[in-house]
Formats: sequence, structure tokens, C-alpha cells
Amino acid sequence: MSASDSSQLKSGDTQTTRHLTPGSPLGWWALGLSVLGLSAWVVLPVITMTFRETYPVTDTWVMPVIWLVLADVAAGFNVLCIWRWKERSALNIVAVALTIPAALFVTVMVVGEGLAGA
Repeated sequence: MSASDSSQLKSGDTQTTRHLTPGSPLGWWALGLSVLGLSAWVVLPVITMTFRETYPVTDTWVMPVIWLVLADVAAGFNVLCIWRWKERSALNIVAVALTIPAALFVTVMVVGEGLAGA
């Protein structure tokens, strides 16, 4: 293998790695917000069940609205990251595919509960 072949191999490896992980800090922020928004699906109900008697505010409208804000911010930031800032790594595309349906579900659920008076 000549020196030029090995340099092409190395540049190809970094290019493949770059397409898997985000290349900019905004891409990493989008992934972090996605993890935060999607993990709220599990964490917020556990907090509500644990502290229901101690802090009654956790069993009101506050927890669903926190979840709504986290999911919608994560989805919005991911969409901006993909379309506006052109961060098209595989992890960001997967994050968009997961956070947009979750954010739509949470938005419809919380707004529906609010309109129904639940």
C-alpha cells in the first residue's frame, strides 16, 4: 500500500465517522435535547408517582406542560439543525425521526387534555 492509498483510507474513515456523528456543536446540542425530551417520557411520571403526596403540584398540569415544552423544543431544534444548519449526520436524522412524532403526540395529548378540562 502506497502513502497516497493510506492517506485516502484515513480520510475516508474520518468522513464515514463524520456522517455518523454530528460535526458541529449545534448537532450535539440537538442530540442532547432529543435525549432530554424523550427521557422525560419516563422520568416525569416516575417523579409524579414518587412525590405525589409530598409535593401535590407534581400531580397537576405542570408535569405534562414541562414534557410538552421539552419535546417541542427538542423537535424544533432538531428540525432547524437538519434543514437550516445542514447538520445531516445519521444520529441527527434518527433524532428527528424520533422526536417529531413524540412531540406531535405530546402536543395533541396535552392540548386535548387542556381543552377537555382534564
